[in-house]
Amino acid sequence: MVIFDTNMILRYLLNDNEEMAGHAEKLLNEKDAAVTVEVIAEVV
Repeated sequence: MVIFDTNMILRYLLNDNEEMAGHAEKLLNEKDAAVTVEVIAEVV
């Protein structure tokens, strides 16, 4: 299982850094992912 932090979620959503966005997407497709409530609050 992978726990996503705020940075990884933002890179994926904004796609402002293609390398990190691609890495985040790869992890989402290949592994189980978890996000904490605190991280969701930071993203919002």
